[in-house]
Amino acid sequence: MSRITNDNPPKRGEQLTSTELNQVFTEVNDAFPMDGDNVRNEGIEQPSFNLSGTSGKSGIILIAADDDTDTGTTIVPANEATSAPYDSATVVHTWSTLITFNNNKIMRVYWQFENAVAGTGNAQPITADTNATAWAVWLEWQLSSGGSWEEVPNQSDFEDLIESPATNGAVTYRTYGSTIVNHVYIHEHSSSTEVDFPPDRTGYGCWWYQAKQNYTIYGLRLMCRGLIQNFYADNPTSGDDTNAWELVDSPASTHQITIGASNIAYMIMEEK
Repeated sequence: MSRITNDNPPKRGEQLTSTELNQVFTEVNDAFPMDGDNVRNEGIEQPSFNLSGTSGKSGIILIAADDDTDTGTTIVPANEATSAPYDSATVVHTWSTLITFNNNKIMRVYWQFENAVAGTGNAQPITADTNATAWAVWLEWQLSSGGSWEEVPNQSDFEDLIESPATNGAVTYRTYGSTIVNHVYIHEHSSSTEVDFPPDRTGYGCWWYQAKQNYTIYGLRLMCRGLIQNFYADNPTSGDDTNAWELVDSPASTHQITIGASNIAYMIMEEK
């Protein structure tokens, strides 16, 4: 490891001059010069992202990578149905692309999207005691040319039956390919309750998966629906008690989210 040697460092209580300050930075740069070797050796994961590499210092090699941007705008209204069949989820970004994803390879998908929510504080399902209320954006893939779309592994469409007779949504361990977008802030004071809606912002998400078989992927897309509220499922239809999200009914003309420009990017990697 390089060692920094300060010949005449500034002392406490002394006036700091530009000459002394420049000397300190010069000594640091002498020990750690910003040259190609140090950028290569110290860059986080940088060796892994060399498409022509045959080995990676971190033990993972990048095989393929690509991304897609959608500049369109989609308005997603809230679900109004009180039970199944619920209002359909909305497609907010579709990317038709051919990806080879073979056994034991690692896939990392990242996405981001501009979004703006709209609502009214006194409209169902928002009350002074409302728990977290949000929108769900999640990743799906297409595994045959022109075929159906399905959620990526470990991901729900937020319509699973969680508790009988009619509590549908998603348990949290089936939301690994999701972004949860907050819809409202509720501020309770001693004598009043205030409701605020977030400003326009950008949402982010990611999904990582190691293949247990060979896949040919013909497309990736982002879906959106809401509103959802969190709850604790203490009598689930299967599995242990768990945290979950419930798909609730809301007036579609009142509660909406607008998804703006979005980007999806993927990387296929393998261990070496």
